[in-house]
Amino acid sequence: MRFNVIGWNFRKTPIEVRDKLALTPNQQVELGQQLNLRFSLGGVVILSTCNRTEFYLVDAEQQLDQIIEMLEGYWKLPELRESVYTIQNLDGVRHLFRVASSMESMVLGEPQILGQLKDSFQSFKDAGLTGKLLHPLFTRAFSTAKRVRTETTIASNAVSISYAAVELAKHIFEDLSEQKVMVIGAGEMAELAVKHLMRNGISQLFVTNRTFSSAAELAEKFQGIAVPFEHLRRHLHEADIVISSTGARDYLISPELVKNCLRKRKGNPMFFIDIAVPRDIDPEINKLHGAFCYDIDDLQSLVSQNQEERKRQSVMAEDIIESELTEFEFWFKSLSAVPTIRSLRKAFHFKAKEEMEKGFRRMNAMPEAERKEVELMVHRLVHKLLHDPSRNLKQIAHTEDAHLYLELVAKIFDLNPTPVNLEQVEKKQPRLKIIKS
Repeated sequence: MRFNVIGWNFRKTPIEVRDKLALTPNQQVELGQQLNLRFSLGGVVILSTCNRTEFYLVDAEQQLDQIIEMLEGYWKLPELRESVYTIQNLDGVRHLFRVASSMESMVLGEPQILGQLKDSFQSFKDAGLTGKLLHPLFTRAFSTAKRVRTETTIASNAVSISYAAVELAKHIFEDLSEQKVMVIGAGEMAELAVKHLMRNGISQLFVTNRTFSSAAELAEKFQGIAVPFEHLRRHLHEADIVISSTGARDYLISPELVKNCLRKRKGNPMFFIDIAVPRDIDPEINKLHGAFCYDIDDLQSLVSQNQEERKRQSVMAEDIIESELTEFEFWFKSLSAVPTIRSLRKAFHFKAKEEMEKGFRRMNAMPEAERKEVELMVHRLVHKLLHDPSRNLKQIAHTEDAHLYLELVAKIFDLNPTPVNLEQVEKKQPRLKIIKS
């Protein structure tokens, strides 16, 4: 199958390293282009989220060490090899299906990963980097994830990172209704956090973002107050809880800034919950008396709560994934017989047409209607004669000695099969429309 996964995730790689691996959408495509050019890959897609950075590659199996070495140089992180994982072929496909279905997420069943994966795939498809195999593979991954969400309740029982952040706030304060909250950022993660906060009830909501219109829109939606980003320092001390989720590349909140806030609060503590990667809040804040900072890794213990129902649903999800994997494997293996079957049909139809033309010439003037009827009859006859052999060749394609049988058929009938074009074959399969979500 020639499919490989290289990756780093929250299970094996600490957040200090994941911070440095985070890539913007443009950086993902640029790095993909570099890899494709240097290693002549048959396809590449890169997924970069707060919890994982993964490379989905075709035709990379003989170059994995060199690719990892290049990535160590790209990020200037020689220790990357210590926590890297590589997964090949069918196991790699299973992993992709599990990622798309949120079975590999920190929070089982969280809905964001599928949208992130679709966005990444679309970017690489638009850049012409997906090749022939990745399109049917990712399309199948998306349809598998859809089945998991519609046939199980794993999504409804899941909690997102944003939800976990609010749960942490509830652990800190018994009653959120008396607390003022500042949310930094206006993206999907930030909005989810605001939704959960409003559901639990808070005293006052402040929203700030580099793009003020986005902050204003989010604040208006939830009856909060929009704060211009340049006024963040002026208003930060008013918040009891600060939840930050931006795409900034450097710390937004420093120990010095928090020290000034604590002085204005006259002993009242501040709690910071950083769900951004790279982190928005300098962890050195924890050293200040009265300041408490939690990052995305600290949420791990919270998301393990209330897992029993999700675990029961995950068993059903695993069955769906394995079923889809079996079907994909069956489809993929059957492709090896397609060139032989096409060549066999072409040869039979060519001979049939040749003999028909000879017969028509001997019959002199045959009415056009009768001629067409004969042509149709012969076409159907060839099709029926080859139906069982075609079906059997597809079955043989799943056996260990498939190549021997296919070579023998080609030799017996003097065939010259041409390799299958995966893009053309895939067009005949049911396709899931890629919708950014």
